[in-house]
Amino acid sequence: MIERSKTLMCSTAGGAASGFTIIELMVVVAIVSILAVIALPAYRDYVTRSKVSEGMGFAAEAKTSVSEYYHTNRKMPTNNDAAGLAPPGNYSRYDFVRSLSVGSDPLDGTITINFKLPNTPVDNKNLQLVPDTSGIDIVWNCRPAVVNGVDSKFVPPNCR
Repeated sequence: MIERSKTLMCSTAGGAASGFTIIELMVVVAIVSILAVIALPAYRDYVTRSKVSEGMGFAAEAKTSVSEYYHTNRKMPTNNDAAGLAPPGNYSRYDFVRSLSVGSDPLDGTITINFKLPNTPVDNKNLQLVPDTSGIDIVWNCRPAVVNGVDSKFVPPNCR
């Protein structure tokens, strides 16, 4: 008696075996691979943008401190100490921020965030919040730094 090996084929009403051929399975794998290759860079950019957004949380604290200094002294601070913030390097203990500094480039009171994202195009790049005091309230203009700035595609939506 000859023993039949087990297969993944199903028997139809007529008794003929049916199932997927190796070619059909390879086509499906190829299609899924192509979709993954297309989707991976978009996903990577999305993750990088979300990590850059962490810096905006620290910038909110800095904006408050700089604004308080301005309203008290009628001038903008030019360093972290004057603004009442921790030294720039103290922010490196956080996951994605290397430093946060208050300076005078391009204007006094400018907040510059330097990112720590190894193996991304944003690593060691800067995002700035530049104050505009021409009106009653301070308006913050968020943008990539002129020198060593974050690529605009990684700038958070609330900065665009």
